[in-house]
Amino acid sequence: MLTVNSISGGGTSGYIYANYPADIDVFALCCIEDRNAGRDLDKKLVQMANDRLQKYCSHWPEFVATSEDPIILKTIFDLEQMVGREIIWVRGMGWETMLRIKRAIPNMDKRFCTTIMKMQAIFELLYMHFELPVKMRLGYRWDEMERADRLRETFKMSTHCEIYDDPEELKNPVMRKALTKHPKGFYYMHRWKDVLWRIGEFPLIEDKIIHYHIKEYWKDKGIPFPVDSNCQNCFWKDPQQLRKNFEANPPIMYWAAIQEEVMGNTFKEDNSLLEIRNMGIQLDFFFGTGSGCKAGFCTD
Repeated sequence: MLTVNSISGGGTSGYIYANYPADIDVFALCCIEDRNAGRDLDKKLVQMANDRLQKYCSHWPEFVATSEDPIILKTIFDLEQMVGREIIWVRGMGWETMLRIKRAIPNMDKRFCTTIMKMQAIFELLYMHFELPVKMRLGYRWDEMERADRLRETFKMSTHCEIYDDPEELKNPVMRKALTKHPKGFYYMHRWKDVLWRIGEFPLIEDKIIHYHIKEYWKDKGIPFPVDSNCQNCFWKDPQQLRKNFEANPPIMYWAAIQEEVMGNTFKEDNSLLEIRNMGIQLDFFFGTGSGCKAGFCTD
């Protein structure tokens, strides 16, 4: 059974990459399709990232921007340079495509973004190019061991579509509601199955590694980790952190605010991103805590 290190670009998953060699090291990047969101990105770095993504994800458009702190691009390249093992880059559909299909903004009630943009991308890589199941290591430390209990080892995969064009069947309102209408006029339904794709391994829990050990390890290595990791507009983040991110990465945050206006919904329950932008900065707030996503692919 192959071993896989899932790398998010934060210090914890980077520690696993550096200290626990695996057969496959993979990094999934959340992508934005609007070039305006990446207008401040270094063009050479964008091309380097695109070259990596095209190796396994050429069925997706070229990379132009990310919703994560853009420093993540340099982080992954520098990690690879330090350790000397190839990191495979993957991506799923971009934000705009996902929002258009789901017709919703991801929030605490609709937590589909990590599954679509990270988990599915990694699953497809392993399913298409390697052998399942794999042993997968995620960045869960000993001081957050409760996260390991929530790991799901199966992935719901669409196997085929069934077409429905019988007029009598389509008269049934329950049936019609379960079907999707194709632009050419016929109706169809996806068929799914649960695939066992990973067995969780948690070396940091087994070796009792906590946040202190991670910080001590990286303090003299010179790797530029993001101050606030993962998607800058993530609904898991505290409003104060989102407010801070308007200063750190304005193209991403204003892009996200526009998506709220277009979709007519918000990432946070109580405030839109534009309302959060107008908040004052809480000086005693502990910034840079990353997201609190429970999926395991957005861990710091």
